[in-house]
Amino acid sequence: MATETLTESPRSQRFESHVAFDNIATGESTEYNPISFTLNYRHAGFQFRRRHRTFMVGVDDNSYSDHALQWLLEELVDDGDEIVCVRVIEATILKTDSAYKEEARALMESIQAKNTQNRAIGLILEYAVGKLHNTFQHLIKIYQPSMLIVGTKGRSLDGVQGFLVNRSSFSKYCLQYSPVPVVVVRPNEKREKKKAKRAHDPSRQSYAQMLLGQPHEADSENSSVYELEPNLTADEEAHRVAVAVGLPAAYDPTIKPIDPTTLLKNFGRRSVPEVSKEALAIVSKGGLPAEKKSPDREDSDSDSEGEFDATPGEDLLKERLHKMEVGEGAALRAEGRKMSSGSADSDEDQPGGGGAKT
Repeated sequence: MATETLTESPRSQRFESHVAFDNIATGESTEYNPISFTLNYRHAGFQFRRRHRTFMVGVDDNSYSDHALQWLLEELVDDGDEIVCVRVIEATILKTDSAYKEEARALMESIQAKNTQNRAIGLILEYAVGKLHNTFQHLIKIYQPSMLIVGTKGRSLDGVQGFLVNRSSFSKYCLQYSPVPVVVVRPNEKREKKKAKRAHDPSRQSYAQMLLGQPHEADSENSSVYELEPNLTADEEAHRVAVAVGLPAAYDPTIKPIDPTTLLKNFGRRSVPEVSKEALAIVSKGGLPAEKKSPDREDSDSDSEGEFDATPGEDLLKERLHKMEVGEGAALRAEGRKMSSGSADSDEDQPGGGGAKT
């Protein structure tokens, strides 16, 4: 059935009745069957989906429970979800009294009328008899809902008065002992009133305003504890970045180009010695003038002469060649003597050598 057709049809015809259970007549509860009258209705377009969710909400005669149910239908549920509405009657009902059935059907019709957005959902009403807390715990164990939604009167009392009132608060009990997540819905008028009161409170400050008037720990004498990074200059930071990234030296401001003039300032050049007229005359004739030695150099030469004698390279080469020739000559002579001695021994054995021939 299309959504347009469902919207045009009366609300009473949009939900279809399914299997119902009545366990109140027996008066005995089991692990999966509490003492209750169960009504099961589903929207005509309801279909189980992969993301199917089950919500449980408490309903009674109070206005804040109606507000919690309305908030659930408008803000939380989606097509394919299922809502379990729980109404607990603590008074004992006679087995012959069937008025509870009519009351449960009327309550189911009022719940269906609150579905103003025409959600394709399933509705289950548990009209139960028993203790409030125990009944909810029993039904949570059976249905395993994704979330429990309860209403509240919106009271916020302090001191002894708040303690006495909160002892009988069902919403507080659910927050403390419910095995599933709980949403406590406050009435809109209470919430808006509280919000307006907070907005007009002159002593109320935002978090930023609170920080403005208070000194921070980083501004104290022990602020060095909060210095996670050293204070670096721009050039030092650029140098670290260039080293980490591997940039050329042109991108590193700490590396300066070499200036040759600064290097030459530290090293003085040698002065050109003056040439005498006698030395020029000797050079013009094709000779070499004698080198003048300073007193310090003469002392160093005299010291070095006592330590070792310098040999020219040509003489050293001639000496090595002579040693090689002498060694080769000695080797040849030794080889000649060996050969001559071997031939002499063979000549001596021939005349008298050998035995008598037969």
